[in-house]
Amino acid sequence: MGDNMEYKEEDNMLEQNDLDQNELDQNKFEQDEDINEDTVIAMSGKSILVKCGLYLSFMSLAIFAAQFIISFIVASLFPDADETGWFNVVLTLITVVGVGLPIFARLMKGIPDSEIGEKKNISIIKFIGYFIICVATAYISNIVGLFISAIIELIKGIEMINPLEEFIFGSNMIIFALYAVIIAPIVEELVFRKILLDKLRRFGDLPAILITGFAFGIFHFNLAQFFYATVLGILFAYITIRTNRIIYSIVLHMMMNFTGTAFVPLLTKDQNLLGMGIMMIWFYGAMTLGSILLIVSLRKIKLIKPITPLVRKRDYILNPGALLFIAIGIGMIIINIAMA
Repeated sequence: MGDNMEYKEEDNMLEQNDLDQNELDQNKFEQDEDINEDTVIAMSGKSILVKCGLYLSFMSLAIFAAQFIISFIVASLFPDADETGWFNVVLTLITVVGVGLPIFARLMKGIPDSEIGEKKNISIIKFIGYFIICVATAYISNIVGLFISAIIELIKGIEMINPLEEFIFGSNMIIFALYAVIIAPIVEELVFRKILLDKLRRFGDLPAILITGFAFGIFHFNLAQFFYATVLGILFAYITIRTNRIIYSIVLHMMMNFTGTAFVPLLTKDQNLLGMGIMMIWFYGAMTLGSILLIVSLRKIKLIKPITPLVRKRDYILNPGALLFIAIGIGMIIINIAMA
């Protein structure tokens, strides 16, 4: 009887040890599963960044290739076509809208969208405030760009040519206005503040805003536009994230393009004194008011970030896709400077 009791106690102890061991094994398995899940998330996050950079590169290269092929064919058939006021605008429209956008949208479909909150509306007053801030930051950042261009001019010993000015004054103004004020803002906002931003918001507001803004600046492929395009891209992305609506960034983009390509050039046409005076009042007034609004608004900025970072900070830039896109952008900027 005593022996049986001892055997039972021994069996119970063995069973308890087995249960404890199983519990430990289960805990270890869950820990390993968590580690593996984190690794998959990190790898998935980096893969998304690589693909975004690669697809931006493919879109850019496809646009350049299409422009080269079409220009070659048209030049062979109509040698004087590139001297007309419509050719460059139509060429840009066809290659960006008809080639670049469809390719980018198709490639990016393979990347799942981030979770997005409910859509919000903003008042007319707040929208006008955003516009004034956009004008002010664009003018200030453009001054930075002009300063750097002036340094390059001193080093090179020649005058830098602004590709945008050549594009504007060498084009039919009606066709150019249609493209610059209506078509380009819609297409560029779809690319950067819809397709690209929707994929990157999973990394947190700040990385998504900075990456899309920087990519937007590079996509202009010239030094004259890089600085203010980057700043505007950052502002447009922030407004889109806060409202979860792309319509606001599209309209702001249209207003900014109208101001820069139609309103100011019209005021300063033929160097008339009245127009120049109005332009100076607008320039300094918008910079002053916009700077004040920006400083006041900085306290209200709210940026959401993920509970657990999906990638290391260096992975945002130091990945093959991003590096290729940056290399293409820098290469085109250098080519434009060399050809000046």
